[in-house]
Amino acid sequence: MRLTNRTMTIAGVVLAIVAGGIYVSLTGLPYKRSQIANEVREYLVHTRAYPAEVIQEIRGVYSFKSGDYEAEVRYKDEPNQNYTYAKVNGAFRLIGVSSLYGNHIDETF
Repeated sequence: MRLTNRTMTIAGVVLAIVAGGIYVSLTGLPYKRSQIANEVREYLVHTRAYPAEVIQEIRGVYSFKSGDYEAEVRYKDEPNQNYTYAKVNGAFRLIGVSSLYGNHIDETF
């Protein structure tokens, strides 16, 4: 039995769709990760009154476990400390830190 080029093409397309679906289900949608990172940046700068210069990096992540989008924040004065923010009941909250001795732990934690 010989496979034709058409059969191989169809099999390749189906395999790519399945692999893409698995990837998106594990890592979330790139647009939503970017959106949550931008929203957390706005929250920190405008609501929490952090100067934009003190923020080293904000990265949107998808929590496969909970199915929610979150943002991991690193500040320049603590480059090895991660702060995780998520939207809870319409408001942003600090939901996780890599160490309880951070300088940026707030009352929402």
